[in-house]
Amino acid sequence: MNDTAPKPTAGQPAEEAVARIVDSIYLHPRHRELLYKTLAFCSEERDELEAERFIEQQPECAQALQEPFALVRQLVTCGGLARAAYDENGVLLDGTLKAELVDQGLDDDAIAALATRHAVATTPAGLAAVTLLDPAYRIAACANAVPERRDVFVRLLEHCRKPRSLDSVKQLLDGHPALEPSTRSGGQRLHAAYFIDRLDEAGGLVWDGAWVTTKAGERFLASV
Repeated sequence: MNDTAPKPTAGQPAEEAVARIVDSIYLHPRHRELLYKTLAFCSEERDELEAERFIEQQPECAQALQEPFALVRQLVTCGGLARAAYDENGVLLDGTLKAELVDQGLDDDAIAALATRHAVATTPAGLAAVTLLDPAYRIAACANAVPERRDVFVRLLEHCRKPRSLDSVKQLLDGHPALEPSTRSGGQRLHAAYFIDRLDEAGGLVWDGAWVTTKAGERFLASV
């Protein structure tokens, strides 16, 4: 068979590995920003408990259906994070050391018991996924997909620099021509919730007791 697929160069993660991480994050909208933020946060090695506390501190955590522990493990399972174990002296229990310990007569349970600290760090494939899923790109793609709706997204992000209720957003967009029925909308009138949902999915807005523009949303506005 003639395999014409490009091969990853030295230091470059395989496309399949990056795609697996992107799918794991992007196919879970409720947890998307938490997973993305955790990957970015762990670009420097973090204690596992530190990563979990980071998730707990994010406003999106209030809407999560999984515990921080489970979200960290999801990123490990898909290859976005690598998990490492250290003994009480800070020595990494890597494959080489484990093999030596096995030769000394220790079984898997005994070796596992040596670990006093676990840490996680974003893998090269995870770092590539962070770049691909940068909210700045997602917000721009969302806002620019339909030119006549771009003004709505910009106004909404500007409006939510201060926390806003749904009613406040409805008043802001009331009468905007982009909400009127069109062939693109299947003849249906669009509502404020449609635009909020799109920006929420893209990482531009977050619910924190009210709708608030994220830091990524602020960066997008700075580029407008």
